[in-house]
Amino acid sequence: MNVKNTLHISIRLFPMVLLLTAGLLFPLFSGAAPATHYPLTIEDSLENEITIDKVPERVVLAGKATLISANAYYLFEEAREKVVAIGKTNQGLGNFLSHLDNDFDKVTKLSSEVGPEQIVAHRPDLVIVRDFMYKRLGAPLSKLGIPVLSLNLESAAAFTKDIRILGKILNQQDRAEEIVSIYDERLNPLKEKTDSLSEYDKPRVLMLYYSVRGNDSAFNIPPQDWIQTYQVKVAGGAPVWTDSNIGNGWKTVNFEQIAAWDPDTIVITSFHSAPESFFENIISSDKWQKLGATKQGRVFAFPSDFYSWAQPDVRWILGAQWLAQILHPELFDNIDMAEEVRSFYSDMYNIPDSDISALVLPRLEKTLNQ
Repeated sequence: MNVKNTLHISIRLFPMVLLLTAGLLFPLFSGAAPATHYPLTIEDSLENEITIDKVPERVVLAGKATLISANAYYLFEEAREKVVAIGKTNQGLGNFLSHLDNDFDKVTKLSSEVGPEQIVAHRPDLVIVRDFMYKRLGAPLSKLGIPVLSLNLESAAAFTKDIRILGKILNQQDRAEEIVSIYDERLNPLKEKTDSLSEYDKPRVLMLYYSVRGNDSAFNIPPQDWIQTYQVKVAGGAPVWTDSNIGNGWKTVNFEQIAAWDPDTIVITSFHSAPESFFENIISSDKWQKLGATKQGRVFAFPSDFYSWAQPDVRWILGAQWLAQILHPELFDNIDMAEEVRSFYSDMYNIPDSDISALVLPRLEKTLNQ
């Protein structure tokens, strides 16, 4: 058909063309993820096969470290109202999730030591636990025919995998891909610059978790394959501690070991306290004043808002961006962390900018301006 004849197409066909375009061509070419079909059988992070008959309407998030899996789950806004019971999500700096769900106070709060029988009482369609809780909670519930999803979330690769698992089981695969894309958009510019650095150009970095129990305090280093080590590497640093902790949990180190490492930069976090409550006391002590990093002004408190950015929480990408700017300000002078925080909370949790200004940024003022 030539152009002249084309002009004679009846206007009545135009709506049909629109319908065909929207209904047929868009799904084919938009890259949209396919809808989940139930019953669904899926592998979790432990490669356990679980089967779920329908879109879950009653979800329980339980066990220790619930906040890590809960903060990932709540990225899926449409699924928030389906939570009927949830474990502890306050590390000591406040409960973030209550700001996302107006009915959060009505959700049953579970102890970290909750047992299977208490979970069964909530008649869940789906129970979500961290993978290390599967033996104690997941296995008994699975034997009762309750679908249990185990999530790892401890590394960047595991985080991406688990977000996609959540998206599939919640029938929100498009949202899962959107989340993964947002992380890639933040992570790839870091990797492009830091991957090209020579080993000589990478400062030697020590990341420490400062913990207090009773009257005893301790400094701890993460395992070499945890998210904290990855944050240092992707930010263009050389972690000094990796040969000293190849295990599965935090390892306590004494000050003599810290001094022996003599790192160029030290970053310190605490999961249960705001940085200003402990940081100045540490670096002002006589022994810390003798460290080269302290003398050079290269000891920093890792940012925390409701949660520390130095853990496998969804905020780990903000921690990587912040640390890259700390280690290589000349490479990342284009990063405005306040704006990165604004866009993160907007894209991830759909929080209005005014609420971000009032709720989140004041908690970060000191650490973002170190």
